[in-house]
Amino acid sequence: LGLFSDNTCTTFVNNGEGLFYQTMGYRLPYSGSSLVSNRCLSCSQQDDDGDNELKDVCTGTYQVSGKCETKMNVDYPNESACTYIEGIKIIRADGVIRTSSVRKSKAAAVTIGLFLTVAVLLAGYVYYLRTKLGRAQINLSAASQASLT
Repeated sequence: LGLFSDNTCTTFVNNGEGLFYQTMGYRLPYSGSSLVSNRCLSCSQQDDDGDNELKDVCTGTYQVSGKCETKMNVDYPNESACTYIEGIKIIRADGVIRTSSVRKSKAAAVTIGLFLTVAVLLAGYVYYLRTKLGRAQINLSAASQASLT
């Protein structure tokens, strides 16, 4: 765990463990060790005949897990989670968020340009109508006298 200075947990605090200890009076839990174990669990078990077989938890976990088998030499690669895995953000120890790649969107750039052009044209048209109406002189008294006679 770490200490952050903002609500979105993106700005990492230097010496966060020491600051936490000064404020709370005890050490920040899991600051020296991870919550997630790196220990491997065996997926094989022996049946009654002494043969090795896979545990149900391992086969079930593998079947529902996201896979990106693009660069594997298999007949039918499963690539259903490649974009998800590529988009996972990595937070370094100093709190900086890194992503693997950043791509520009041509469609987004064209759409922004189109909306900007329309907004400028509309602003110009509103200005034109406003100045035209500002210069126009309407004589209401003359119009009312003409309708009375």
